[in-house]
Amino acid sequence: MSNENMSDKLIPLDAVAEMLSVTKRTVYRLMQRGDLPRAVKVGHGVRLYVSDVSSFFERLKLQRGEA
Repeated sequence: MSNENMSDKLIPLDAVAEMLSVTKRTVYRLMQRGDLPRAVKVGHGVRLYVSDVSSFFERLKLQRGEA
């Protein structure tokens, strides 16, 4: 799978929480505050786009002056 397609990939909320080293509840709070976009419901699961999580990381870096 190319990098372009990876950004369009949906990942489960558990994986997002693990990537951020936070709980699922914190991920929901980040979405509620608007720091992360709203999740996509697929079947019984909740997922986020990899590109959205990557954008969140980039914004954090910019806030710290690392980018």
